[in-house]
Amino acid sequence: MNVLQNVLSAVSPQPDGDFVDKLNYCVSTIALVVCSAFITGWSFVGNPINCWFPAYYKGWWCEYALDYCFIQNTYFVPFIGEAKEKAFEWDSVMAPSKNVTELPQTKQIGYYQWVPFILALQALLFYTPVVIWRLLYGMCGQNLTALCNTCTANEGNEESRKGTMVTMAGFISQKRRRNLHINTKYQSIADKSAVFMSYLFMKVLFLLNVLFQFALLKKMLAVDSHFWGFEVLADLYNGHDWPETGNFPRVTMCDYSVRVLDSFHKHTVQCVLMINMFNEKIFVGLWFWLFGLSVLTMINFVNWIVKSVGTNAVKEYVKPYIHDIDAKAKTNRGKLQQFVTEHLTPDAVFTLRLIEINNGKAPVRELLHEMWSKFNAAHPPPYSAPMLVKDAEPLLKNYDDETQI
Repeated sequence: MNVLQNVLSAVSPQPDGDFVDKLNYCVSTIALVVCSAFITGWSFVGNPINCWFPAYYKGWWCEYALDYCFIQNTYFVPFIGEAKEKAFEWDSVMAPSKNVTELPQTKQIGYYQWVPFILALQALLFYTPVVIWRLLYGMCGQNLTALCNTCTANEGNEESRKGTMVTMAGFISQKRRRNLHINTKYQSIADKSAVFMSYLFMKVLFLLNVLFQFALLKKMLAVDSHFWGFEVLADLYNGHDWPETGNFPRVTMCDYSVRVLDSFHKHTVQCVLMINMFNEKIFVGLWFWLFGLSVLTMINFVNWIVKSVGTNAVKEYVKPYIHDIDAKAKTNRGKLQQFVTEHLTPDAVFTLRLIEINNGKAPVRELLHEMWSKFNAAHPPPYSAPMLVKDAEPLLKNYDDETQI
């Protein structure tokens, strides 16, 4: 239980991503870990498999058969219709296997032993992209979690908060040189957008992970279609349950052989897979979760590209903030364009968006206010008062000289 609590606390949501990211690495991981723990507990506490044995089976015979049928695959034979052959000859139990007829093995069921491990693997796959993402932005010299958490610090102390925002604004807008030993053209792009590109890479990993897990479920459950979730739902809606369809069957057949002297005696028993009652709910629910998550992740990925790539997209994002900060900026579009082009890198805009997602618009407004003030100080108007005084000094000096003459 302590291990489970430690795992759940380790995957708690952090303010270094958006809502879709948290669905991938937090909600999905926690749900899969809980399901894996539940199935593991049921396997130890309950009876994952029970088989129906003839009355003359002794205790250790039953234990052997149960263990064998649990670790080996069973197979499903539909209950609809008549069996073509007899599965078990009661009066020829000790006869050689060649004299015993067999049921046709229509569908192998070999996943129920591995469900806890498969669910744990899926949880690990969901969490891996965010670990890679955090390593990448750490290598870029950023700590997005600390930045977002700092935005809510010193809210009761205006003077301290002012200093914090000035420091954060300078850090966010600072251009960093990253020695990647690549072409100069691409080096410039990396200096400005390495963090943002790493974030998009994480989105791609999330999407690839979901697609891989679709293929994993298809292979594990031995189904013919990637859309088997819809097929199972349609079967249930039309009243076709597992005895007819074989979807997560509760009753299967198990064949095993016993060596007696120089011959093998084949036995067939009918088993109840109680664990499949839970597996059905878990995997059908997981399939629909993966389907919805793949759609959301794709839309989210495209949305980030559309709203973050290009000067016009960045300008439309910061324009409401700048107009609210400085009313004069409404009549000076060129200056806003210059601010966006020269002062805001893709990484800076991405960081501002991330702060807005996790902390609201107020911290973003404060940060842009500091950035805008710093930009105005570095780029004064061409006819500002200080420039007029400076340009007038030579004229005043000449006037004084002429007066003295």
